[in-house]
Amino acid sequence: MTKTVGLPSSAEPPSLPVTRTNGDLTKEKILKAAEVLFGENGFDMVSLRDITGKADVTLALASYHFNTKENLFRQVISRRAKTLNTLRRQRLAKLQEDNDLTLRAILDAFMEPLFHQMRSSDEGWPSYVMLLSKLGQSNRWIEILRENFDETATLFIGELRRILPKASEEDLLRTFSLVLHLMLVGVSNNQRLDTLSNGNFRADDLDKTYDVLLRFAVAGMESIRN
Repeated sequence: MTKTVGLPSSAEPPSLPVTRTNGDLTKEKILKAAEVLFGENGFDMVSLRDITGKADVTLALASYHFNTKENLFRQVISRRAKTLNTLRRQRLAKLQEDNDLTLRAILDAFMEPLFHQMRSSDEGWPSYVMLLSKLGQSNRWIEILRENFDETATLFIGELRRILPKASEEDLLRTFSLVLHLMLVGVSNNQRLDTLSNGNFRADDLDKTYDVLLRFAVAGMESIRN
């Protein structure tokens, strides 16, 4: 069972009244700082004091808004998960409306939103992707992944099941799970490609990475069709 880390009972309360406006700004500062530090170092190597130091807020304010480090960690995961889930559901709904539910279109609707966000001007997404990659390396945080991502993923799996009716349930779920891992590797800008190619190809070319990833994922799931 994960041990939650809170603040000492002697921690002083915020010295200034917390209005909704400055409270939201402070909370966002803490979330952004936590996202960067958790993405770089993981959960265990980061303290609340590290986070509040980076956010330039008091330890008492972190306690006021989040109570424990684990609760802060969960909120860091959930806030961008909501964005991803919304984008993915919108793309899927459009495919359903247009009756364009091909294997390629379904996988594209699921994976492309994450790449789209990584291309945006929001500097928090790279840290978030690093954090998701760390979560996928063990089963410790599997419940957080389930809470935040499984409902939307299940909608896509249902559509895949309909267009791959002869595929076994095990093959379908195993290949989809592999696609999830490949997506996170591809979007993470891991520079192994750079070293393997002696710098001729760059991992941070997300457009090229995505093009290859989508073709690879489609081919992999096509292999279980019959």
